[in-house]
Amino acid sequence: MIELSADIRDKFPGVDAFKKVMALEGDVYRAKEGRRTLLFTHQGREYFAKIHHGIGWGEIWKNIISFRMPVTDASNEWKAVDLLEKIGVATVKIVGKGSRGINPARRESFVIMDALEERIEVEDFLKEMDDFPVSQKLALKRAIIREVADAARRMHGAGMNHRDFYLCHFHILERDWSEWQLGEKIHLPLLDLHRAQIRNQVPHRWLVKDLGALLFSAIDCKITDRDMIAFLKVYLGEDWKREFLDRPQRWSSVARRALHFYQKHRGEKAVLPGVFANLTKA
Repeated sequence: MIELSADIRDKFPGVDAFKKVMALEGDVYRAKEGRRTLLFTHQGREYFAKIHHGIGWGEIWKNIISFRMPVTDASNEWKAVDLLEKIGVATVKIVGKGSRGINPARRESFVIMDALEERIEVEDFLKEMDDFPVSQKLALKRAIIREVADAARRMHGAGMNHRDFYLCHFHILERDWSEWQLGEKIHLPLLDLHRAQIRNQVPHRWLVKDLGALLFSAIDCKITDRDMIAFLKVYLGEDWKREFLDRPQRWSSVARRALHFYQKHRGEKAVLPGVFANLTKA
């Protein structure tokens, strides 16, 4: 199976189109576990390609033994993008996809996406807001937090968990943000969907993992208690206090997972915003 949009079809002509995609060259961003992610240019436009060459049975069994679902092809990515588009969450635009082979260890596949204008990771953007005027900084930060919360609410509500749900996987446009006005729409496309899982409902374990990863990535972004409340009001709804207090196990698990991630990756204990800090005192 291979599908290519009119924009890039002439880049891979003929019956060997699939083979030509798999041999594609460009600026390699990542090469790991049988997968290459690269940037290439065609007719003056930039595209990202994720090319899966097959991960082998060793990698598959390693994932299974570790109770992780192995990613054997690029279909996760395009199915996740399709769902996000349907539920109104900003993401990448796919212009090509393909898969061939039955053997999951050797299956070849790819997905090609328009390169985003939004190249700055939201995590980095929030860390670098010190030069903003105080009033604008607060308004912009809260607008970003609400947008992230809305994406999380829609995604989890539709039965999808990301598995790498960090702020760095939301991107934001590089522009003169001093001209931004309250109420102006902020576009934060969600990326890196190759490990996403889709079910009728997100299980507790995976919901905690997503939210714990998101909280972990926000700790060094000078997120306050009021910022977290702004997130919860969107993610849980206006009656967020009742929802929050009715599920103490879920939210204490989220807080503890964020602390565990921080200790593991930063080598020190983290200080959580008050609404979450209170959950870890017991």
